[in-house]
Amino acid sequence: MQIKQATTLHLAYQRLRTFSRVVLLATGLALAACAGVGGDPPHEQVRRRSAERWQALISGEFSRAYTYNTPGFRAVVSLDSYRRRFGSAIVWQGSEVVDVKCPETTKCIAQLRIDYKPLLKWNIGDKISTHVEETWLFEGGQWWFFQDI
Repeated sequence: MQIKQATTLHLAYQRLRTFSRVVLLATGLALAACAGVGGDPPHEQVRRRSAERWQALISGEFSRAYTYNTPGFRAVVSLDSYRRRFGSAIVWQGSEVVDVKCPETTKCIAQLRIDYKPLLKWNIGDKISTHVEETWLFEGGQWWFFQDI
């Protein structure tokens, strides 16, 4: 009887060790997956995506800039409609993400400085700078630029 109890205890111990290893492995994989999704803190991810979006706009790559909009926006607004939202009275010359604040876990506000030159008949200087705020939302594992439809 003692041998049977010892065998049963040994099997229970082995199962507990196996279960512990599976839990540790699953935890490690989950942490690695989180790091792989962005790795950086939300404000850094938004800073990078906002800068990339503005690089696309400045270089006239509207189809690339369009991909940064929320999936809901893209479901309603076509690429052609998106492109028509931008006039031709100015030329963007540069941008800088000045600050990003994330007041909620799924919402960040990026503050940017945008440099542009108006295309007017008279010359009023080389460039004008303005500041804008952008709202970014976390959805489906990614940060997206929120734009009114």
